[in-house]
Amino acid sequence: MIIGIDTSRAYISDKTGTENYSYHLINALIRLPESKSHTFVLFTRPNPILPKELVGYTNVIVKVVKWPYLWTQIGLAWETWKMSGLDVLWVPAHTLPVLRNPKINTVVTIHGLEYQWLPEYKNILQKWYLPLSTFYAAKSADMLIAVSKFTSKQLQEQLHTDNKKIKVIHEGTELHSRSVGALHSGSVWDKHGLQFKKYILFVGSVQPRKNLVALVEAFSLVAKNLPAQADIKLVIAGGIGWMAEEVLGAPSRYGVQEKVIFTGRISDIELSSLYASATVYVQPSITEGFGLPVLEAMANGVPVISSDGGALGEVVGKAGVIVNLKSKMTDSQIGDKFAARLAEAMVRVIGDKKLQNNLISMGLERVKDFSWEKAAKATLEVLAGKGYNHNIQS
Repeated sequence: MIIGIDTSRAYISDKTGTENYSYHLINALIRLPESKSHTFVLFTRPNPILPKELVGYTNVIVKVVKWPYLWTQIGLAWETWKMSGLDVLWVPAHTLPVLRNPKINTVVTIHGLEYQWLPEYKNILQKWYLPLSTFYAAKSADMLIAVSKFTSKQLQEQLHTDNKKIKVIHEGTELHSRSVGALHSGSVWDKHGLQFKKYILFVGSVQPRKNLVALVEAFSLVAKNLPAQADIKLVIAGGIGWMAEEVLGAPSRYGVQEKVIFTGRISDIELSSLYASATVYVQPSITEGFGLPVLEAMANGVPVISSDGGALGEVVGKAGVIVNLKSKMTDSQIGDKFAARLAEAMVRVIGDKKLQNNLISMGLERVKDFSWEKAAKATLEVLAGKGYNHNIQS
């Protein structure tokens, strides 16, 4: 088969969740032994940052699409008409070209329905427009890849998608082994005055659905319950997103402004340093389509505490401490009581070395179920049309 892939998000410099998914999964897909019988056409934007993993593969064609505006809907769509022999087009992120060649089968990855959390969603016009691309892909693609059972359920319940055209394929991660000395010499440590195993970590963009005000409040309660010599800090690593003012002001509001660090966007090397030397990783999100950082933390040998928002419970399983967003006994809404319960879990994990070691061991076992190679094999089965109820032919 000739398999076309939209790599417009994969080979760029500043990658976040969807871009990292595209990058790692595409590279793993090409490296599979069973992929040798297929030809891959990688459609990229101009000036892609191509990884060394692509060197030496004679069955990989890089096609630069030089189109400045509406790259997917015009540039990529036009390529589906120009290129002869293309059997299937895979788009790893929601948007499907409308004016594509109808003879080409299509597969689209859906990462979640979090568009409700974008600031533009409050605008009546945008509230109609923003979900449209996801809705169109869900209805028009021959096959959908959902990154979690939660996302699959969302597609079925909210967009009324036929479950027969949805394949759940979890994202992946990799186990990490790095020298402690190398980790501690990084600029991110020097810049923020961090000490080994003396901070709580969160990774992700500063935006409302990450529930970071609750995290800062919980941390303020933790700081009051730990001995003064503990000197624990909270590190929030990620770009400053939309509607971030309340989060940025929360440390002062709760009296911990000297202990909360916003790193902004950082490099992969700096991120690895932060993961590997954190005391505990905390993910308080209201919803996540998958939640890759919890796996990355586990892969780096860090105990994980997470909310049950979206797919997080599905991903964490029994390998982390789950704090329910809503109390089963009292809370009807997400609120202050969640911060108190989160703080209680944080104090318990920080103060119990045996629990930390158990969580680390379970986490390292858990990540073995989430490899990029495993995800790549399942994705190739979908692209090659083997064993699924849709019209792609191998």
